[in-house]
Amino acid sequence: MLTDPDYGQHAARTPPEELLVFSILSRAILDLFGSVGLTADADEAKTARQEALIFLTQRTGGWAKRRNELCDAIGIDGDDMRARVVRVLEGDTLALETYETRGALTHVAEARALWVHEKGAIERAREATIEAKRYRRNVSTSTSTKPPRNTITKYSEVRPIIFKLLDRPRAFKDLITATNGDVSDSTIRDVLRIGIEKGDVIKPESATYVLASVPQTAVAAATG
Repeated sequence: MLTDPDYGQHAARTPPEELLVFSILSRAILDLFGSVGLTADADEAKTARQEALIFLTQRTGGWAKRRNELCDAIGIDGDDMRARVVRVLEGDTLALETYETRGALTHVAEARALWVHEKGAIERAREATIEAKRYRRNVSTSTSTKPPRNTITKYSEVRPIIFKLLDRPRAFKDLITATNGDVSDSTIRDVLRIGIEKGDVIKPESATYVLASVPQTAVAAATG
């Protein structure tokens, strides 16, 4: 479908460095649509499929840059490769026809289900961001005089505000900035601490927080 060293030319005529790139890209295709047989367990297989999905479909960020660099190295249009993968994920079986080893792509249904889930996660994160921005705008325009800092102190009021902002990894100072300083610093710390204790919040990095329900692929895309 996308990369096959034997497609259009004899493998013996392909330079070793190009064969290596073909191997990397082909492995990504197999990880996404195949059995992911090189992994040790189901969790690793799931992670490999998610990472392959990001690598092959992300429009921007580090994953997309790396994909396009590899494609450029062997004369393939990275955007065209992405478009073909998306066509398969969206249900177009004809997009598989040019991939000579398509018989190994036995998990197309799983890849499509993952694609639907990830698109929904991205959309939910986008809506949460819009709602958080709307909240900040409403706070700033609700009165003609800027309210004093830390006016929102109740845990029950602070928790939903902070959780809506944790659609992507954010540092504590990012939460302060996002809420315009109107939310109590100490209550934000309580929300994060209790969230971690209950398993609702995780720390993908030492100084950042994100909801545990946010898929790791969305976290990677946000930090890529």
